[in-house]
Amino acid sequence: MKCPGCEGEAFVYATRDVSLNTGNPADVVPDVKGDHCIRCGAVIMTAGTAGQYPEKAEALENGGVPVR
Repeated sequence: MKCPGCEGEAFVYATRDVSLNTGNPADVVPDVKGDHCIRCGAVIMTAGTAGQYPEKAEALENGGVPVR
C-alpha cells in the first residue's frame, strides 16, 4: 500500500488525533483510527472512522457544536 500523500510505504495502525489543514493548530479531529503514514502523517481511515470524520470536522468548523 502506498500513501496517497507522499507515496511512502511505512504505516502504523493506530488511533491518533489528526490536525486539519485550516491554519489553526488547535483544529484537531480526535480519535482517528486507521493506517497513519510515518513519513507525512496522512491517514487511511477504517470504515467506521471514515463515517465519523466528516461529522467531527464539521463540528470544529461550527465552533464545536455537533451538526445533526
